Amino acid sequence: MRVRGEVFSGALRGTPLIEKYYPRLVGLVGFRPFRGTMDVKLERSIDIKPFTSKIIGHVLTDGRKVVTAHLAHVRIRKFSTVYKIMELRTKEKEIVEHAQKMGELAEERFSIQSTHDIDEPFYECWAIQFKGGIYGTDVVELIAPDMIKEKLELGDNDIIEIEFSEDKTSTDKLPDPEGVKAGSSYS
Repeated sequence: MRVRGEVFSGALRGTPLIEKYYPRLVGLVGFRPFRGTMDVKLERSIDIKPFTSKIIGHVLTDGRKVVTAHLAHVRIRKFSTVYKIMELRTKEKEIVEHAQKMGELAEERFSIQSTHDIDEPFYECWAIQFKGGIYGTDVVELIAPDMIKEKLELGDNDIIEIEFSEDKTSTDKLPDPEGVKAGSSYS
């Protein structure tokens, strides 16, 4: 599934979250994540649970399983808008003399704005949604080994496309509490 979203500067909690879960994230995603997240407001609410391949969670001392966050491997790319302006050509001598003036008028009256997908390369990273966090399901936070905004030359209000793929081996089931020592956490 592909969805578009708008990059925004969030609550600036990405660095503390990455710091808090850093050792677990390294084990889960297989790289050392940049110590911050890129926040994206999606065009519609999406629960990433069906796309989840990793979770952050733990088992309470009473045996209850608690999921803190769902992680989904995604591919993202910058989404660009291209503006196309019609060119007017004529063979008439009279019109050629007034070409500059007519060109200006034509540009104003006959310009066409169209949106096209630019063949931008995809960048692989992880989307994370925290259960009970400050954001709803219309926002994902992205983590990667690099600062994504710098890597893709993105700023606030830029639009990106996120490609989720369903994970057939979803780990939405937490390990059996009998296999995990009571009170300990797991990734």
